[in-house]
Amino acid sequence: MLYSVSYDLQNATSEYQELYDGIKAFGTWWHQTESVWMIKTEKSAKEIRDYLTQFIKDGDKLFVIEVKSIGRVLAFRGMNTIG
Repeated sequence: MLYSVSYDLQNATSEYQELYDGIKAFGTWWHQTESVWMIKTEKSAKEIRDYLTQFIKDGDKLFVIEVKSIGRVLAFRGMNTIG
């Protein structure tokens, strides 16, 4: 399954790297924009959220949603498809 993971870290300093490493641990990933990643995993959105929660602090925000499409629906500008 394909998921979009986005976050807003309120007290970000080096915490970003720990979260990045946590996201990369899923194996197949694409760092789409500054605070949005795409990951491919058989885990559920809840399992992803629960795992990544250890890398964020109180007040931070984390959003995980499964990306589904019918056919090949994709449009973007100013980025490449390589991580």
